Amino acid sequence: MVLNVGVTPPCPSCSQQTILLARFPHSWRNNKGGTVSGFREAVLCWVCDRDDSAAAPLVALYEEDGSFPADQLDVFGPLAELWVENRRKTAVDEGLLNEQERLWRGGEL
Repeated sequence: MVLNVGVTPPCPSCSQQTILLARFPHSWRNNKGGTVSGFREAVLCWVCDRDDSAAAPLVALYEEDGSFPADQLDVFGPLAELWVENRRKTAVDEGLLNEQERLWRGGEL
């Protein structure tokens, strides 16, 4: 697992600046049933994640300017691990994905 607190992308949901990017191993089954191994990324967003039970304690550690207090490093590790494990278990909403693909193919998205 790699955690990046320096340069992070905007939130894909709300476009606000994020405060943490995690990159972790991820695998899935392809249409033939084979395992495909790769990586998955997740961002921690001030706005979208503040009410998420796994993310809220981690969001609360950050200062308003997006910096992380150095004296809280011992707390950061376990909270980051909990958040990543929560994200690792989050699955794609297949119904929503299929609907968005249908709209995109129809030129409506």
